[in-house]
Amino acid sequence: MLGTQEREVIGRLWEQKLEQDRAGLPQAQRHRNLEPASAEFLCALAGGISAKRIVEIGGSTGLSTIALAAAARATGGRVISFEIDPQRQAAAHDTLARLRLIPYVELIPKDATSMLPGMGTVQFALIDCEKEDYIRFFDMLRVEPNGIVVADNILSHALGDYVRHVRSRPRVESMTVTIGAGLEVTRFVARE
Repeated sequence: MLGTQEREVIGRLWEQKLEQDRAGLPQAQRHRNLEPASAEFLCALAGGISAKRIVEIGGSTGLSTIALAAAARATGGRVISFEIDPQRQAAAHDTLARLRLIPYVELIPKDATSMLPGMGTVQFALIDCEKEDYIRFFDMLRVEPNGIVVADNILSHALGDYVRHVRSRPRVESMTVTIGAGLEVTRFVARE
């Protein structure tokens, strides 16, 4: 579902992130994008479940947003992307506009905390923000039966507390996928 142009832009965004890492920029000044392989996986997974209501908590400069918007384009859906850093979100907006993906995305330049409780249900969510907020945001999401929540950086940041938390919830199936920095993929099982 990702086209050649989208893959090229994802590759450029990833290279920018790697250059920032090599330059030793402070963490607050670096882009916080996930790996291109993780983006491919997210696009296929969201598209594969025909997700129409997609939320992203921590969009950074838009690498993951491109993947989720491409899935939304295929499903007739929409991505709500939260990013608290206005410069990162402005960069994401420009990139999404160039790729003609803006019609599939609502960019919200604020913390997701104030808006998630009133959002209603979602079919797919990506959590890729401050690691200490993962559990809190997971618990705030209202996920439809058969919906999926994906959390990034599970292996790179040793987020065992998050993994134990989501796996302790009733009516969920969850597994760690060793793509990129590690993704915890949690499916909400439909009630029987």
